[in-house]
Amino acid sequence: MSAASPAPEPSTESFPAARQAGAAEKTRAKARVTAGAPDLLTALVEAERFFDGSDDHGCPLHQKILTAIDTVKGGAA
Repeated sequence: MSAASPAPEPSTESFPAARQAGAAEKTRAKARVTAGAPDLLTALVEAERFFDGSDDHGCPLHQKILTAIDTVKGGAA
């Protein structure tokens, strides 16, 4: 019987390229989120209007919508 040869170790030469590709993907993803911010803000404001004059004004969902509006405004500026 012959001894099985060990599996070759992975090359580390592609790791920097993989990191650069990952960074580029993160940049593209951030650009997509920023580009969609006005539409998101519009949708959140419309959702917040639902709570105006409602018995649920100030409920946990309403608070989350208000927080999201603040986040989008801060992120888009």
